[in-house]
Amino acid sequence: MIKVTNQIGKEIRLSRFLNPQSHRTVMVAYAHGILMGPNPGMNTMAEIKAQCSTLRKADSILMPMGFLPFCQDLFAGKDAPEMIALYDWQNFSRSGEKMMGYKDGVAASVTSFDRVLASSASGVMTYLYIGFDDPAMEAEEMRRNAEVNELCQQYGLIHIIEPRVVKSREKNEDGSMKFEPMKVYTRIAAELGADFIKVKYPDTPEQLALLQSLSPAPLLVAGGSKIAAEKAEAMAEAAVDAGTAGIVFGRNIYQSEDPAGALERFLRIIHQ
Repeated sequence: MIKVTNQIGKEIRLSRFLNPQSHRTVMVAYAHGILMGPNPGMNTMAEIKAQCSTLRKADSILMPMGFLPFCQDLFAGKDAPEMIALYDWQNFSRSGEKMMGYKDGVAASVTSFDRVLASSASGVMTYLYIGFDDPAMEAEEMRRNAEVNELCQQYGLIHIIEPRVVKSREKNEDGSMKFEPMKVYTRIAAELGADFIKVKYPDTPEQLALLQSLSPAPLLVAGGSKIAAEKAEAMAEAAVDAGTAGIVFGRNIYQSEDPAGALERFLRIIHQ
């Protein structure tokens, strides 16, 4: 069978995104500034410069295009990680008066495919939110993600979707995740055409395995807020056991007391 160029392009990008032995990836999310402002590990240019050296051993890095000029060295050279462009911005992650948070929030695209292609990025990540009081807002989320997916198909780029339910409907009163909405939005993202789906870790390894079994697309497990190293490593082990495509950890790596050591441990776990 003769393949068309965009199909070949996507296959080449996937071969670089996934480790050839494990067929999994360790992606570092270095993208929280555009979502939540200054963060430990990316507060100052000195911290950013240090991370650009530390994070080079990752398989891939997620960051917004506007942050790239400050991290160019991270992607220079033959041993550099793959770049995934954060295509979207959202204010769902902001909470409390200090961060000027909202009850739910909105998402919007903050770059273009021309800029992504010019940057040498291998793919993009978008957000997909469901569960608004206004059904038209969910329809807009579907339209926006479908448009990006069509462009990824056209240009052979990887498309990662991070689906969520609006935060006011995300958790039960006891703080546990509502699992039924996770099943719904994961399947929606898969059938929109996502190559990978970034999901929050549910409450148990068994739920994660079930979520992967229900998704035609491979999952990537998000690390979320910084937690104890033992818990983060257990999440990474659960990602392997569930048959997912790997992890997307940010603060549990770059906010660690030893980011290089933390990244090395996660690489060992994910690639066995």
